[in-house]
Amino acid sequence: MRKLFVFIMALFLVFPINAIAKSYTIDRVQIKGWVQPNGDMLVNEVFTYTLDGAFSRLSRSFPEKHRGQINQFEAYLLDGRNPVVGEIEESALTKAAVNREGSTYRTAISAENKIVSILYVYTMKNAVTSYDAYSDLSVIYFESGDNHDADLNNVDITYVLPGDAGDDRIHGFMHDREGQVRKAYRDGISFHTPKSSAYTVTETRVLFPSEIMTDQQKIAEPISFEEAIRHEQQLIDKNQSRWAKIPAVEKAANGLGMFFIALTILILLLRQRVFSLFGNTDLVLQTDPTYLAFVDQNGKFNRKSFLSGLFSLVEKGIVKAELADSAARFQGKEGAPEKTLVFRLLQSNEQLKKLNHKLLPHEQYLVTWLFKGRVGHRKFHLHDMAGPSVHGDKENRTYLRKQKQFHENHKTWHDDVLRLMEDAGALSTKLPKVLKTTIFLLLTITTMFGFYADGAGGWGIAFPAIAAVIVFYFYITSPDKKWPAILFFIGMFSIGAQTVALEVTNAVLSAIVCGAILFFLIPKAMPSSLTALYTKMSITKYRWQLKRGLPDYLHQDETDRWIARAYLLNKSKKRLPRFKRSLPESSSLAPLFALQVDPLYFTYSTWGPMSVSKSGSSWGGGSYDSGSGYSGGGGDGGGGGAGAD
Repeated sequence: MRKLFVFIMALFLVFPINAIAKSYTIDRVQIKGWVQPNGDMLVNEVFTYTLDGAFSRLSRSFPEKHRGQINQFEAYLLDGRNPVVGEIEESALTKAAVNREGSTYRTAISAENKIVSILYVYTMKNAVTSYDAYSDLSVIYFESGDNHDADLNNVDITYVLPGDAGDDRIHGFMHDREGQVRKAYRDGISFHTPKSSAYTVTETRVLFPSEIMTDQQKIAEPISFEEAIRHEQQLIDKNQSRWAKIPAVEKAANGLGMFFIALTILILLLRQRVFSLFGNTDLVLQTDPTYLAFVDQNGKFNRKSFLSGLFSLVEKGIVKAELADSAARFQGKEGAPEKTLVFRLLQSNEQLKKLNHKLLPHEQYLVTWLFKGRVGHRKFHLHDMAGPSVHGDKENRTYLRKQKQFHENHKTWHDDVLRLMEDAGALSTKLPKVLKTTIFLLLTITTMFGFYADGAGGWGIAFPAIAAVIVFYFYITSPDKKWPAILFFIGMFSIGAQTVALEVTNAVLSAIVCGAILFFLIPKAMPSSLTALYTKMSITKYRWQLKRGLPDYLHQDETDRWIARAYLLNKSKKRLPRFKRSLPESSSLAPLFALQVDPLYFTYSTWGPMSVSKSGSSWGGGSYDSGSGYSGGGGDGGGGGAGAD
């Protein structure tokens, strides 16, 4: 859950929530162009705003394609409501100051919480290209750049041609998600779209006979009139076909999100240690403590991992566990317990070799690693693993090196046992890797599908895949690092938010969030056999029995096993379980539960800084947290549009 919290916090850093002081909507746009016989076009545009807050200027931006064509740009504030472009009286006009910044014209106003209409007047030079057989009027009014960052509602575009071309010889095309040709006249044509969505293209193209362009020089056409009409219609049909897939994307993304939710519930059921309908507490007493600990923790590196190995040796009669006085350097320190655990090796190396059962490699490693001293007196005191006390000894490098070496040995031993568990078919580390890779793949494909249906170009569709491949490379080359996965989900969330269709955006982002939750809940290893799964459920049932205390029917050796597992499988990192019934005094571990604090908790809490400076170098790279695992340390936006500010 800590990793999931980090991911959510990172989202807030990338997408900070700012208070919105003011806002506006563009409720109506009227554009009318009078095409001149020489190919120029006189344009009138009326934008009607609803302003919520105080505004000092309005803006009108043009695409780069038309940047050099806009001439004699003027702006007028309009009096009265519901102005109609082309029918505005001169008395209703108030000229406003205009400041040009690149391809953006900014008009000075002073308005607050009101409806404002503004008239833009300009000439578009060489708006028409005339060929021998036909003329071509192609204009992009709003483009997909940052200047088109607000929806423009109820957009009407009308052209008046310089002569009678015949209504059946004028062919209009509108490139807009909801746009269409409203009507073709003998000397003009009109278009309409209920909404020019933010970051989308609104473009019109009109093909008509060139004989009415009497003052414009004609050039040879690159393609025939019929072929130009066919090409334009194919382009519209292609876009319409892609936009028609938006419901399919929404359905697929929502389905993927539900799939992730179902897997998340399954993972939670596998990971949970509270509810169990099945299981047998006797199985817990009969199962090796190391096996129990690794199944319970799903193979996750845990501060008690090595203790499970020691208690396994205790039950084999190789080691004896008991309580002993705390280390001298901790006695009298604040919070230090009077007693802690100590493990004594009962056999010498020669005796170990003569045992009927041979030690497994990880058990031999544990004995060699932890037990030092002369034969017959070798023991491991729990405080032997501690670094410098938080109350002192911070400059003692001996303790720091001991701490570092202990962690490295612990990690090596843990990895050896996990491989053994995997070879035995109890746990699987491959299945979590496959699941995580599948999440990467499915989210990338879904996001690409969303961009395809949304009408993105080739690079737009490929970009999620490029970003995913780069991040996935760092993920597979740094399997113990969390930042590649966090970067993937933040990046994919940012990319998925760029789609225009709101239904696609919502569905894809929901799938990404569900995928992130599932990803960070997947454990390092998962039970891969019914035996391991049944053992996990038995551990949960055993914990319920812990609350009632030690059963009366247990023999002495079973009592010691029961107490050892009560300690190893305790969910709290600090507090030891409390029992309603008293524990038998004959058990050497019974006094352990009289302590207020887990002795291992105090040992970890005494560890100081995780670095050793030597000739400018340091050992950093890790810190034990309060949880159960170890975490590694270490001006002109482009595109035609309109706005206000």
